[in-house]
Amino acid sequence: MNSQNFRKVIPYRGATCKDKTMRDIEALCFPKSIAIIGASGMEGKIGNTIVQNVLNWQGQLYLVSYHEAEIMGKKAFPDLSDIPDNLDLAIIALNAKKAVDVAKTCADKKFKTLIILSSGFSESDEEGVLREAVLKESVLSTGTRILGPNTLGVFIPGTGLDTIFVEHGDRMFAAPGDVTMISQSGSVGVEATGVSGVIGWGLRAFIGLGNRIDIGENELLKYFARDAKTKSIAVYIETFQDGRGFLDICRSLTPGKPVIVLKAGRSDAAMKAIASHTGKMACPAEVFFGASKQFGIHLADNEEQLTDYSKILAREPAADNPRTAIITNAGGYGIITLDLISQTKYLKVGRLAEETASRIKEKAPSFASVNNPIDLTASSDNTTIEYALNVLDEDPLIGLIFCQVFFSPPKIDRSGLIEILISHRRRTTKPFIVFVAYGPFTNEIALTLYQNGVMAFTSMSRAIKAMDVLAERGYFLKKMC
Repeated sequence: MNSQNFRKVIPYRGATCKDKTMRDIEALCFPKSIAIIGASGMEGKIGNTIVQNVLNWQGQLYLVSYHEAEIMGKKAFPDLSDIPDNLDLAIIALNAKKAVDVAKTCADKKFKTLIILSSGFSESDEEGVLREAVLKESVLSTGTRILGPNTLGVFIPGTGLDTIFVEHGDRMFAAPGDVTMISQSGSVGVEATGVSGVIGWGLRAFIGLGNRIDIGENELLKYFARDAKTKSIAVYIETFQDGRGFLDICRSLTPGKPVIVLKAGRSDAAMKAIASHTGKMACPAEVFFGASKQFGIHLADNEEQLTDYSKILAREPAADNPRTAIITNAGGYGIITLDLISQTKYLKVGRLAEETASRIKEKAPSFASVNNPIDLTASSDNTTIEYALNVLDEDPLIGLIFCQVFFSPPKIDRSGLIEILISHRRRTTKPFIVFVAYGPFTNEIALTLYQNGVMAFTSMSRAIKAMDVLAERGYFLKKMC
């Protein structure tokens, strides 16, 4: 069976779904009505930032402020009793003590979901632990659901829903992407996506779990497994709500949609820090790592890998054939690539078909090397590179193409070569990954390529590790057949 068959996802049916849990997550991430409680017109306040974030959201929006009658041209209500019942979502931007009382009132008004942004709960002290206990007893028992507390909340690009009150590259992610990020730590998720977005990374949804007294990673996994716009799911996790359940969900999910996990807490010191950070003890990481491979989960060692892997798995096909062709116009980089591939688990350096080598030799400079790596040298031009890519695409022995592009050689036309790479990505069915380097213009070129469908990296080692994950996925899907 071709692994491409596994790319099909189950479309989410929205409100017609009989599963209440899925309807709850729908109300959280794609609400039709929102109340911002603690809205403020004062710059610097969280309630002010949230209002600014959602100004373009289309739906029933109610601002609740205990001090202001109008905020940014919108009417503000003095009390929760002044707004309708049965709203989909309340965003609570108040201190912890007030947030608990307000959450109770929201539950009485039968709000479906709450995002409690404030800290001061179990991550802080015993009083905070008691506050969480009150939320569980007085709110969750009514059927109203909670994300958080102590969370950055939800950001869904393209919808206008954004509760993140710290800098998070919201303009960079204005257009919806294809990766859903579920992060127990808001700062890890926000900073990782922000840095990666500089060279291209597409965000479908961001959900910060915070203290996770209710809505957690397992329900969110199930929901976004059904979301056709999510092509891969990235998870940063310190402790599991239900580790066995997480693995079981991944067992059914990963054949159709990649899941990439950064699990913190490998060392004793990290496990102790997690207990301090979250108020919960971490399970030994080895237990999770040992089981994850059996369930098709891709493991990241750091936040950079988490975003790189999720990006490439969302856009590129799995590598059924791990034999890689390397094409470069700088021979030293080709040699470095051989060393990097030798350190991977799944990638292999491909042997070119004899016809491939002879065809490339016909067009390449006389002193070029047409073995693998194919070094076209600094004398190459756009036409030579384009021709070599096309020949490699026809080689049945090659499964992946890794193209290293340096724009400084005198015969290279920058804009023309970018168009060649974009055109090749649209034409080829093989995984196609590009490494770019052009001094201060490197990030700009990588971003342009990504925005046009080309997976471009500015680091050799990051590119190779990401390609190895494509090969890992190909290996997993073959085992599933």
